[in-house]
Amino acid sequence: MMIVRVLVALCASALSLAALTAMGSEPGHSVPEATQESVAYVLWVGANAPGRADHEEDVIRRALERTVGTHGPFELQVSSDSSLSGRWRQVLAEGDRIHVVPTSLMDFPPAELTLIPVPIAGGKLGYRNLIVQKDRLGEFTGVKGVESLSQFTAAQGRGWPDMWVYEANDLPIVGGYNMEHIFQLLAEGAVDYLPLGIEETPAILEKYSELSKDFAIVPELLVYYPLSSFPVVSNKRPELIERLRIGLEAMHADGTLGDTGRSAFKFEKPEKCRVITLENPSRLFPMLK
Repeated sequence: MMIVRVLVALCASALSLAALTAMGSEPGHSVPEATQESVAYVLWVGANAPGRADHEEDVIRRALERTVGTHGPFELQVSSDSSLSGRWRQVLAEGDRIHVVPTSLMDFPPAELTLIPVPIAGGKLGYRNLIVQKDRLGEFTGVKGVESLSQFTAAQGRGWPDMWVYEANDLPIVGGYNMEHIFQLLAEGAVDYLPLGIEETPAILEKYSELSKDFAIVPELLVYYPLSSFPVVSNKRPELIERLRIGLEAMHADGTLGDTGRSAFKFEKPEKCRVITLENPSRLFPMLK
């Protein structure tokens, strides 16, 4: 009789293990992962510089990988379709062509878009080179603070969140329609300098070499303000919102979020460099402690 009871118990255990295996070991995972279809997500990186775009893609991909066990397999497609630049928020809200966008903007209609409050890029992202006409470099040698910088007019793209930073610090600024227009303003003297992220300056100057051949980077001078980027997700994809939140918060908790970008966004300013620090009116960095 004892032998029979043992055999029955072993059979019951085997059946329970098989059932658990079929259901998945994570709560709410009722379909075997092997039979789940891979879900495709589209990440739009816009006109971000290659270094920043690669970093943001890496973070998003790793966050999704952290949730494969609970949410299933995925495919991450990356789009830099420039035709969406002026209307990406509308397209993102529709939830068909693109599903997630990393951005420094933080004001979105909550009924359409969800910002995940985990910063995925920072540090180096807040430092700006100043691009000026080569024959005007001497005018910037005496610039050491906000007061002296306020004697000059900056140029940025209309709608860039950086516009608000300069306005909030009482620095004159003019918005351009696109990079070609901005360089035109700089060449005509309608503006005095163009602040560009240090990680994107070389790529932009190379891309617009014909327009920028008469310009130069002001040496030993940087502008800095707190800046990061956050994933914004279409509310049409609630499962993506959930898995990115879980994945990013887990990466933040175990310290791997900071390691994800490797050395891409770590920066040590040159010893002799003058740094003008500005306040960011929408400062929420970091949102997680």
